[in-house]
Amino acid sequence: MKSAINNYSYINAKLRARIGVIRQSSLESDLQKAGGLVEAIGVLKDHGYDEAATAYDKTGDLQMVELALAKQLVADYRDIGRQVSDKPRDVVLCMISRLELDNIKNAMRLWYSSAVHHRPITYRTSYLIKEKFVNDINLLGIVNAMTYDQIVASVAHTWYEPIFKEYDFDIIERDGLFDLESALDRGWYAQMNKADKALDGNDKTVAVQLFNMEVDLKNLLMLVRYGWFHQMEAEKLRSLLYPYGTVYRDKGVQNYIDQKKDARDAQALLQGRYPDLAKTVQEKGVVDNKLVPLIEQTRMVEHFLVERRKALAIRCLEGNPFTIGVALAYFYFKEAQYSMVCGILGAKYYGIADDGNKGNAS
Repeated sequence: MKSAINNYSYINAKLRARIGVIRQSSLESDLQKAGGLVEAIGVLKDHGYDEAATAYDKTGDLQMVELALAKQLVADYRDIGRQVSDKPRDVVLCMISRLELDNIKNAMRLWYSSAVHHRPITYRTSYLIKEKFVNDINLLGIVNAMTYDQIVASVAHTWYEPIFKEYDFDIIERDGLFDLESALDRGWYAQMNKADKALDGNDKTVAVQLFNMEVDLKNLLMLVRYGWFHQMEAEKLRSLLYPYGTVYRDKGVQNYIDQKKDARDAQALLQGRYPDLAKTVQEKGVVDNKLVPLIEQTRMVEHFLVERRKALAIRCLEGNPFTIGVALAYFYFKEAQYSMVCGILGAKYYGIADDGNKGNAS
């Protein structure tokens, strides 16, 4: 096994440089200043996203631009995976499989549109990444499945298979894809937790701490979004949570879930962990003696938690330089930039003013 210095000295220096470029880049402000989608595509070209810009020049199709951006993200992650070894490489592969999972979800949505709603989908299959990510997935087998069993066969011998087997056509036709997608997300976190805990020494300490903190933020977001705004039933809400971290085990959280749906208090939920946020939500919940819609208050929470996740990534950069923490920070900044670009391009396409919160990589 390589020593930590041998395993990380080169790749971490490289990734720190890349993170520096992302954080100092004017890409976000330049995109927001662009007068429209075509001008924004020109900004992409100026910032080195040549393949994405070329995709638009060839097709005039925003989704092909997003596909090119996604492919570039996957290629970037693979490059990192080739430069680390042993257990850290398994963590990188797990990060790639998160992108793989997004691709599978997109394939399932196409199948659902065709099989349940009987809509034409042939042209939309070109927006899927057909290349292998990590696992051997028959992606077109999912899209073109005539039976649900064929979908299960398309993910055979992967960690996805037992999750898909918990559902069938009748369940999905009746309930939609939300439950399946939520179960797949929980499955991915289980894989990530396993990979993190298999690490050694400082790597394990850093990765597990970051994992637990991220899970806590994700769980809080679900508790606010689904428990407070959507007023989801208690057992359904509880089933969505990721069974890791401190939020999941918190008795106050369980009490919050068990309250009557319309009596749940998000401010009280947040008070013990983020009192400044709870105070802000409370203060901004009323403007000119009018109650701000819950959706706006929910967005306040979401934006705050995004900023907390960013702070965790920065903390990784300030720690031991010879751990997997730098790579994990890079994944955050790279994905934040990807989300930001897609968000602003979408806003330009639909003629919507972008709020700048689609993903902040600065």
